[in-house]
Amino acid sequence: MDGHCAGLRFLAPALTLYLLLASSELRAEQPRSWNAFAAAKKIALPPPNDGPDSWLHHPIDRFILKGLDEAGLAPSPPATPRILIRRLSFNLVGLPPSPELLEKFTADPSDTNYRAIVDDLLASPNYGERWARHWLDVARYGESNGFEYNEPRRNAWPYRDWVIQALNDNFPYDQFAREQIAGKAEAIGFLVAGVHRSPSGAKDIMSAQERHDGLEEMVGTLSQAFLGITVQCARCHDHPTDPIPTADYYRLAAALAGTRHPVPKTKQKSYSVVSKKSEVMHVFHRGDTTQPREEVSPGGLSALANPSPDFALDAGSNDSERRKKLAEWITHPDNDLFTRVIVNRIWHYHFGTGIVSTPSDFGKSGGPPTHPELLDWLAHWFRTNGYSLKKLHHLIVTSQSYRQAATYRQKAAAIDQEARFLWRFRPKRLEGEAVRDALLAVAGVLNPKRGGPGFHDTKTIVNGGAHFYLPIDPVGAEFNRRTIYRFSPRGERSTLLDCLDCPDPSGTAPRRSVTTTPLQALSLQNNSFIWRMADHFADRLKKEAGAELESQIERAWILAVGRPPAEEEHNAALTLVENHGLAALGRALFNSSEFIVVE
Repeated sequence: MDGHCAGLRFLAPALTLYLLLASSELRAEQPRSWNAFAAAKKIALPPPNDGPDSWLHHPIDRFILKGLDEAGLAPSPPATPRILIRRLSFNLVGLPPSPELLEKFTADPSDTNYRAIVDDLLASPNYGERWARHWLDVARYGESNGFEYNEPRRNAWPYRDWVIQALNDNFPYDQFAREQIAGKAEAIGFLVAGVHRSPSGAKDIMSAQERHDGLEEMVGTLSQAFLGITVQCARCHDHPTDPIPTADYYRLAAALAGTRHPVPKTKQKSYSVVSKKSEVMHVFHRGDTTQPREEVSPGGLSALANPSPDFALDAGSNDSERRKKLAEWITHPDNDLFTRVIVNRIWHYHFGTGIVSTPSDFGKSGGPPTHPELLDWLAHWFRTNGYSLKKLHHLIVTSQSYRQAATYRQKAAAIDQEARFLWRFRPKRLEGEAVRDALLAVAGVLNPKRGGPGFHDTKTIVNGGAHFYLPIDPVGAEFNRRTIYRFSPRGERSTLLDCLDCPDPSGTAPRRSVTTTPLQALSLQNNSFIWRMADHFADRLKKEAGAELESQIERAWILAVGRPPAEEEHNAALTLVENHGLAALGRALFNSSEFIVVE
């Protein structure tokens, strides 16, 4: 045993060196001429080529066709009307389309009708709830402090509601960002939405270290969310891969030096920033608060020549002045990184992978863009169209690149296995929240109540000051709200959501993991919530389809997967229902890949 361990210890440095060399070789094979810090060039649309006629008129399709042609690939034919509307509905509002909407588009799958449906979905209040969930992943929104005591934050929800309303109101994205850095109380909840260690009562060294750990968390989240740069990696030394010196980290930290979490047990309408006198900021050698070096003033990143990183603030400037300058610098019209990051983030959620595959890391450690010219064109288009997120959604989902089928082609996959060049629409499994919301909607019991404190499906246990959150399965209309209105403390586990890869909000989740495990099938078959939804589903089928089993089965397929059953499926379902009842059919449909995967 000892010999094996010694061998492993000997092997580790060699393995590390091998991986570093392999990584260097990969980077050498794929030189990165694209520089995220450089100013975006004005990009002309590629000329039309010999692609399908429907692909020659939309600007996005022109760029995608160019990439496909250079890779020796061709696009797929259009998706069927039912598949397309189901895809669109889940992408824009996070819910399955109604049978009426499916019939409406199937009867008239024209471009005019499609665009009208896009507009209707973007105007729905469900849109804000869907896209707020994505942003809350980036904002690391959770409703407890984390760490060993993990106290609940009963008043964190106003920030969540602000995000939903801002998206529904189509706040220009630059305003959306500025408000979360230097706006009103509910909006700047963004800055303190992350984990926070309760004051330990330690003095001097420990207290200073805890304070600067908290600042690093804020700087890291802010820089990744809005700039796609891991500035926090420069706290102890110059950034290992990007042109960010340690002094730049501390300049950004100085801009947030007066920003604090609320004191425990103080009465606040919303869990938000408490402004204090901004402390003098020094560069700390190797991040050690006992080794201060030169003093720095608030400022931005020197790698971005435009806008100027100099905030022109003196040492006595207060917290609100510093955050206002920080917000103005980040959202400045000349900051192309700001617009590149958000258009890529939106692209990521529509297609499953961004043009840059690492949505919160545009640096050299992140993935290179597959379509750098398209990324810059979109960034310029977005800025000139008033930073409108709804216009950006409309542009993307009306492209043929988005509307194409998900059909697998072996020859194309041999060239581009992950469909990064978009020769097909890559199927996506729904996130856990969308699966739960779809179950409620299909069962006919989704509670449309919006806003306010969330529902609780956990039981809080306090032991020696530490808080533990145990999952429970409460019953009632209040608990049938959309999952975004669920009280979500850190460190708790929800059986259904956890097995479907819902991330713990202790850190940001710009990309969710997508796994396939036996526990997912077991949860979708045996979870008490699933059984309850299947019973409601059976009641709905009887009410809407009448007493005839054939009609009930037909309605079940339309509601659950957006299409009528094939003859073989109908016959098998008839046997199942005759022997085990309609609820058993519901559980079978809920456990099908077609229910939880969007093509």
